[in-house]
Amino acid sequence: MTIPVMSHLLDSVYSLLKESASPMHPKELATALIQRGMWSSKGKTPDATVGARIYCDIKKHGDQSRFIKAAEGLFTLNPNVKVELPDPGEKAGKAVKRKQPENSAGSCSFSDCAEKVLLHFSGNSPMHYRDITSKALELGWLKTEGMTPEASMYAQILTEIQRREKQGKIPRFEKLGNGMVGLTIWKSTGLERHIDSFNDKQRKVLMERMMQLNPQDFEELITTLLSKMGFSEVSRTPYGGDGGVDVRGIMTVHDVIHIKLAVQAKRWKANVQSPVVQQLRGSLGTDERGLIVTTSNFSRGARDEARRTTSHTPIDLIDGDQLVSLLVEYNLGVRKNRYQLLELTDSFFSDEEEIQI
Repeated sequence: MTIPVMSHLLDSVYSLLKESASPMHPKELATALIQRGMWSSKGKTPDATVGARIYCDIKKHGDQSRFIKAAEGLFTLNPNVKVELPDPGEKAGKAVKRKQPENSAGSCSFSDCAEKVLLHFSGNSPMHYRDITSKALELGWLKTEGMTPEASMYAQILTEIQRREKQGKIPRFEKLGNGMVGLTIWKSTGLERHIDSFNDKQRKVLMERMMQLNPQDFEELITTLLSKMGFSEVSRTPYGGDGGVDVRGIMTVHDVIHIKLAVQAKRWKANVQSPVVQQLRGSLGTDERGLIVTTSNFSRGARDEARRTTSHTPIDLIDGDQLVSLLVEYNLGVRKNRYQLLELTDSFFSDEEEIQI
């Protein structure tokens, strides 16, 4: 039987289970969905939400549900039901064939392209970064004018791995040696997922504590962060007469390039709007670059205004999620614990590999 699919969350669950070689628990599904940006949840128990939606689908459709319960708390796909996901341009409820990845007029970042290639063309096996780059270019996912896209691809993958580890997050990619790259979701253990879930909760607590700071202490926190990031001569402006600028500093590159930075710190719950961007731009001194840091987010208008470059100085933006990641990366308000997890390598004891003593 072929059925149309109309639930974004269940579509994403279906995609994950189709990639998985074994049944998955709702906690594993929720963690993977959030980690890969396939779904977001403001609730405190996203795994319960995922489990409930799957249970409801099974109860509603019976043996025609696309999911089945494989064991206690574990779900997999129903082999007797063929699912066809709707094309975004089709009306809901109309069954259409699920398309394979095809050439796209758009483009994505090197690392996002790498993830897409590994998900769709690797067969859950590692690929060489050159092959990943070649496939991304062939499909039109990757647009670059650089002369060495393979080197750029590998460099950005390695950089992302290092950065996410510093931020206390599980990296998307795994470096396997000799230029081979895989996805951590293929082999991440339940323990690793529990660690990632715990870290997410700590990041939320970190945000809550920032929201409890008074404006002056929040500005002091931003001052400390900029100093940790390598800025010099960082100082707060006199409170009340800052003209929209809360902190100033200078970034020196190789003792040659000096970048003056004027920062506005917003400990807000509401999104920052475009007038705030305009105000900061009007307060910039000679050769200064602007930066707005907030605990919330930016409206679309604010982001568009910040990107205006024609006869305007561009303004950089750091939203709440990025701010928390930077605090974790530079160990401000958090302390990282290092535990070594031992993982057996089956090939070491196999007949196919000679043991060197």
